[in-house]
Amino acid sequence: MGYLGRGQNLTSSITFVLLVANVAVFIVLLIGGNDAVLLLAQTGELFFAGFYWQPFTAMFVHFDILHILFNMFALFYFGMVVEGSYSRGQYLGIYFGAGLLGNVASLFLIPLNAPTGGASGAIFGLVGAYVALERKGPALVIAVLYAALLFIDSSGPGVNVFAHLFGALAGFGLGLLFMARNRGRERGTR
Repeated sequence: MGYLGRGQNLTSSITFVLLVANVAVFIVLLIGGNDAVLLLAQTGELFFAGFYWQPFTAMFVHFDILHILFNMFALFYFGMVVEGSYSRGQYLGIYFGAGLLGNVASLFLIPLNAPTGGASGAIFGLVGAYVALERKGPALVIAVLYAALLFIDSSGPGVNVFAHLFGALAGFGLGLLFMARNRGRERGTR
């Protein structure tokens, strides 16, 4: 299991930068109101009308204080666990790849007028990457059970379960891919 590498502290971690970015966007949304939310959150109607940045920006949009608090706690926990196990580029690839896949899938699976936002798809990508890391023994069972409980707990009315599901699948797939690449590099240096 990962955690931060030797000599690396929280404030120099990618997870910390992502936390700060999410909080900064939340503050911008509080100041900017509904106009800022419409611009940055994702709706199929606006995306297909040319707001093509929304699958990316929606990863930083949170609709209320509980939404951002819950997501930032999950980002902190899974970010710290996963960040030390992948390179910076791989970690960012997992985070943004999972978040984008979850949001793009949502464009086709939820009503076009439903606004969506949040870091959940990207965070579920980190959960998927964690499951990819812990593929053997009791750690796998615990990781899969935790991911399933987190998925069940974070579903319900108004929750974009498709972003969660596709984010987790993308994170798992990318986690496996990056682990295989890392093992190949390690073998090549021996």
